[in-house]
Amino acid sequence: MKYLTPPVLFFFLLFWSACGGTEHEPATAADDRNLAERLPGTWETVELEVDYATYMGADTAYQEHIREADWGQVYGVRPPSTEFTPNGKLRRTYRLRSGEVANITNGIWKVTGDSLLVIEPNITYTYAYELENDRLELTGRVDQDQDGQADDDFRAVYRMTSRTR
Repeated sequence: MKYLTPPVLFFFLLFWSACGGTEHEPATAADDRNLAERLPGTWETVELEVDYATYMGADTAYQEHIREADWGQVYGVRPPSTEFTPNGKLRRTYRLRSGEVANITNGIWKVTGDSLLVIEPNITYTYAYELENDRLELTGRVDQDQDGQADDDFRAVYRMTSRTR
């Protein structure tokens, strides 16, 4: 059985704990009306892409792109899943390939105008979103590498795996 080494697990959790931003493009009017109604459920992360303008405080550019097959083949984990509840809470679960829970992040969410606001422990994220059927794309400018600068471009694609009523 292959497990994540501490450095790999750290970067995996870092990539997912620091997602969001404040600069974004507006969502469509239909999404604005429906996101709060359509978001409750469990969403699996299909793809993650982060472009770092600087990396870990160094003057060097870096790009991270995790595609659907990479979760298991490259990182030895299942894609993270996020449950959005109708009462505005969320629970993101990270699992090893075996299904064992590696980490859980709890937070709250709210649709504010054309943005999705997510508050997790010690950080608040603002995402632009595109919602089409059971596919959700979140984008934003963030401090993904936690170097004190919100200069990293973030994009994640989610697929709904179950709906909550």
